Amino acid sequence: MVKQTLEDWRAEARERFGEKTAAWRFVCPKCGNVQTTQDFVEAGVEVKEAANMSYQGCIGRKVQGKGCDWAAFGLLGTLGKGRIVVTPDSREVEVFDFAENEK
Repeated sequence: MVKQTLEDWRAEARERFGEKTAAWRFVCPKCGNVQTTQDFVEAGVEVKEAANMSYQGCIGRKVQGKGCDWAAFGLLGTLGKGRIVVTPDSREVEVFDFAENEK
């Protein structure tokens, strides 16, 4: 599992997906659903919550019939398929891994 600082995680996301954070793509470690913050917003989730959920919770937690109900902050984290982001105050936060870019 990749472990990186928050600053490095953000830099990698910008390199992969660009500056627009709503377009950053994450993959659920349980069901494989690929999602963005924009997907959550379009489903009616408030922007701030959508931003946090996109990298820590499958969209199925908010939208029935899409994805599953998995969350990185649950008992089993990301099943070893995610990343650990170290915050400036040294907390370690488990998050979903980045998805591949769309072709």
